[in-house]
Amino acid sequence: MRDIVTNDPTTTDLGELRDRVGNLEDGFETLKTELADNTAATKRIEANTSDLVEAFANLKGAFKVLNWIGKFARPLGYIAGAIAAVVSLYTAFKAGTTVK
Repeated sequence: MRDIVTNDPTTTDLGELRDRVGNLEDGFETLKTELADNTAATKRIEANTSDLVEAFANLKGAFKVLNWIGKFARPLGYIAGAIAAVVSLYTAFKAGTTVK
């Protein structure tokens, strides 16, 4: 290749250059076609999985709500247990039950 640049090109050298440029152009056209096919496939996959992504986002929100309910329910459980214990003691005392 250096010879072509430094010396006067011959017809054979120019023909070789044309062939190489033609091969490069063909290669670029192939790459363009493959890139367009790949882009189309990616868009189809995105369209097909958009519902799945939305479902996962909704599940994430549902888990946040359930976590909040769990944080709220834990103290309510303690309070309900304490109330049940007091009611049990009152009922036992009213019934006259003794502990032996």
